[in-house]
Order: sequence, then C-alpha cells, then structure tokens
Amino acid sequence: MDQEQLEVRLLGGFSVTVGGHVIPEEEWRLKRAADLVKMLALAPRNRLPRDQVIEALWPETDPDRGANNVRKVAFDARRVLGLQDGIVLAEGLVKLAPGQPIRTDAGRFAEAAGRALSAGDPAACREAAAQYGGELLPDDPYAAWCEKERRDLRALFLDVLAEGQLWGRLVREEPTHERAHREIMRAQLENGDRAAAIRQFELLSTALREELGVSPEPDTIGVYEQVLDMEGRDAPTPAERARALLAWGLVHWRRADLDEAARTATEVRALAIDAGLPRELTEASELLGLVAYAQGEWREVFAQSFLESVTRAADLAPFIFDANMCMSEFALCEPSGVADVTELAQQMIHAADELSSVHAEALGRLLRGEAALFSGQDPHLARADLNRAAQLHQEASSVTGWAMSVERLAQLESRSGDQPLARDRHRDALRIAEETSVPEHLLPCIFGGMLEGEQAETALHVIAQAEEATGHLMVCDPCSMAFRVGASMTCARAGQLDRAREYLAEASRVAAMWSGGPWHAAIDEAEATLRLALGATPAEVVRLLQRAGDRFSAADRPHEAARCHQAVAALH
Repeated sequence: MDQEQLEVRLLGGFSVTVGGHVIPEEEWRLKRAADLVKMLALAPRNRLPRDQVIEALWPETDPDRGANNVRKVAFDARRVLGLQDGIVLAEGLVKLAPGQPIRTDAGRFAEAAGRALSAGDPAACREAAAQYGGELLPDDPYAAWCEKERRDLRALFLDVLAEGQLWGRLVREEPTHERAHREIMRAQLENGDRAAAIRQFELLSTALREELGVSPEPDTIGVYEQVLDMEGRDAPTPAERARALLAWGLVHWRRADLDEAARTATEVRALAIDAGLPRELTEASELLGLVAYAQGEWREVFAQSFLESVTRAADLAPFIFDANMCMSEFALCEPSGVADVTELAQQMIHAADELSSVHAEALGRLLRGEAALFSGQDPHLARADLNRAAQLHQEASSVTGWAMSVERLAQLESRSGDQPLARDRHRDALRIAEETSVPEHLLPCIFGGMLEGEQAETALHVIAQAEEATGHLMVCDPCSMAFRVGASMTCARAGQLDRAREYLAEASRVAAMWSGGPWHAAIDEAEATLRLALGATPAEVVRLLQRAGDRFSAADRPHEAARCHQAVAALH
C-alpha cells in the first residue's frame, strides 16, 4: 500500500492534510469522528485502548453501545481520510493510520521546545515559540480528554517565552508573570523611560491584585524604587511614592512583620490624606485594619483613623469606611460581636455630636442599626437608625455605606414578613452598589441577604445572578459567608446536592477564621439541611439543628435560633 503523509494541525484549530491535500472542514459530518482523530493524534504512538475512547467520548454509554459507536465513527473517519487503514480497530485498541507516517504541529512544537530548554539556548527557545500556533484545540474548550495536554503545552510555551526572553509576549499571554514585567521595567529603566516603567508596575500590581489577590515581590518593588529615583527626572508624584510604600507594606504583612507593616501603612495614609489620594488611602487603611485586627486593636485603630480623616479631609472619610467594611462585618460575627459593635457605634455617634460630622453619624447609625437588626432586641431602633444611615450616607456621597444601609433595611423587612418590600430594597441596594469601590466585599453581602426568606425557585435565580455578577471578582471570604451558607441550603432543598456540598465546604473553610460566633452555628444549620436532603435519620438532623440553635442564641442571634428550634419541632 502506498504511504500517505498525515499532517494533523491541533494548535490554534483542527485540520488534517493527507498526501498534501487539506480535507475540507465540511467533510467532518460526524463531530465524534473528528474527535476520534484528534484524540489519537495526541495519544502516544497514535493509539488508545478502545475502552478509554468509549469512556472519553460516550461516558454514560454501556460497553456494547459504546463499541458500536466506535465502529460507526471509525467508519466515517476512514471515509473522510480516504484511507482504508485510516482508523484500525484491533486487539482492543483504536489506532490512527498505523501504516502511514503521522506528524502533528503539537508534537513538533513539544520536541523543539524540549530540545531548546534542555540546551538552555535562548535563540532556540525563540524559534520553538514561533512554532506554537495557539491554544490546543480551542474549539473544544470543555473536552476533558485534552485538558492535560492543553495545560502542558501552554506551560511549555510560557517556559520557552521566558527562556527566550520574549518578555512582551509573555506578559500578553500571562499578565501575572512577575519576572516578565520586572525585566520589561529594567529595560525601560536602562532606556530612561521612567513613565513607561511606572505604567508597567501599575499593570503588574493591578493584575496580581485582581487575579491572585497578592502584591509584587520585593525584587520588583526594588526595581520600581530605582525607577522613581532616576536622576535628572521630575520627583516622584505622591501617588507613585505611595504605591511603592504600599507594596513594601504588603511584603511586611506577608512576612508577619506587623509593626513594620503598620508603620508603612500609616505613612501611606498620611501621604494619601495630604495629597487627596482616595485609592491609596483605601488600601493603606485596609492594611492598617488587617494589622490592627491581628493585634486585637481594630476598634480603637479604626475609630481613631476614621475620626482623624473626618477632621483633616472629610471628603476622604468614605474611603476609610470602604477599607474597613470587611473588618466591621467580621467584628459583628465574633462571639461578642453585637455588643462590641454597639459600643463602637455609640462612640461614633457621640463623636458626631462633638465634631458636627455627617460621616461619623452615618457610620455610627449604620453600625448600631446592624447590631440592633441582628440582636432582634429593638426592631424600631434598627429601622430608625438604618433609615437615617441611608439618608446620611447618600448625602455624604458614601456609596458603600448607603448601599449597606439599604441592604440591612431589606433584611429587616424580610424578617418582618414583608418580602415584596424586601425585594424592592435589595434591588435598590444592588443599583447603588454599581458605583462602589469595593464590589468584592459589598456584592456578596447583598446577594447573601437576598437569599433570606425566599422560596427555592427564586433563591436559585438569585444564586445564578450572584455567580454572574461576581464571577470576575476575587470576592472576600468573610463577606461571602451569608451567601455561601444560604446557597448551600437553597441547593440542598432543591436537590442540587453536589452544589450544596461545594458551597458548604467553602463556607466551612472560612468559618474557621472565627473562634466562635454565629457562623459556626450557620454551618451546623446548613449541614443539617444537607443531611436531611441526603436522607439522614431525623435524630441526626435534630442534633445538628439543636446545636445550631444553641450557638445562635449564645451569639445573640435570636431570629436564627428561633428558626432552628422551629425546624426541630417540625421533625418531632
């Protein structure tokens, strides 16, 4: 039999060339026939066990039907390839054209890249990189049978880009590749292009923060400081100097050098207030809050920094709240959270009278309203405080505080039994939140509240809406607790047990951040809901619900405690 060279393109798309003739795309009438050729082209020696092919392409099919499917698509693939031995079924194996020479672009690239990396030859790496025609089989993004190969080839491509010193292309392919950014900054520094190097550092900082939740490494910060100190150039702007200091502050935080992290953040905060830099003030205040919480001094530090901003730069006060929103919500869920936050609220309200500060009163009213909402002791006080907080935050252009006040009002309406009004307020909170600077904190809180009191169908819609709205964010773990617990319980009741387990596992992981308090109770309640859906015995479910109710009561959450006790009564 005459041999016909098979060329299979897998990078950037799929096509097959037989004997120099490119097979038209429309010839592949059966998608599975094309999938079979792709799988075998990727496989070692271009062959796979028949059972493995069946499992990959027809995972839910019984063996007899699967074998019949293999024969059917093999016949069609032979027709398209125009080769009698295009697909051979023998000895339990499925083989691609065993009598013909086969080459793939993916194989050529992998061989060239491997040789270049082994030799440590930058020029050879650049030549290998040129052979990478794009992502493996981009039209099959969800095909599990090529996931590993796609991942391995991309990693190999990034390696040859780095070894070939193709930094610009590497940054385009992998925006969080810190070494690539750093080398570009060094080249810009050598060329005297200070502005470009600063822009590169900003690009890196943004990518790391948004995609990985981390800050640049010390080596990169060192290069950035060299850029800022370039001779013969204008002095660094306050914003540029603040960015460098913030980066060092985060390095100290990661190293658990709390005193140095606090010192650096304090310096940035003062610089930001003097220069009117809201972004830098927010980040410096957030770092100060983290350090203060770790040292058990958050309430004192937050109150001092907030009131200082009110007196020195009132228009920047909302950014202090944005930076500490997560901490205030975290504090509310400590074992003594309601009492502690009420005390902080009273301090703010008292200071507001002395300073005639709208910002201080707005914050104090919000915190006191939240504490009253959760404790359930005085719904009238909660409503009055939250309404006033919403009004004051709106007047002060404090978007996050305004949205949070409206959201807590929505939860109050839900607990009062007025679900239609609660939905209206939830929608208002989401609308206001569109302008927040901290969506990763605020949106999960709102969506968590939206699940409260809803029936399964509506709650499932809320979950879908939340996943779409926050999918691009690295959401805050503590601020996501209400949503994750509520989503787990919703999915369990709707029979979506795998999703329920996933949400509960995430919530359980985060709940460990607290030594006690309402979230530990919430985990028990969600676990009880899931076990009930799984068919556990009533006694087992009751035990969890009783413990949840007791824990809610100890955390001063009577509404949740009553809900658990009612569920226990329903099971008896």
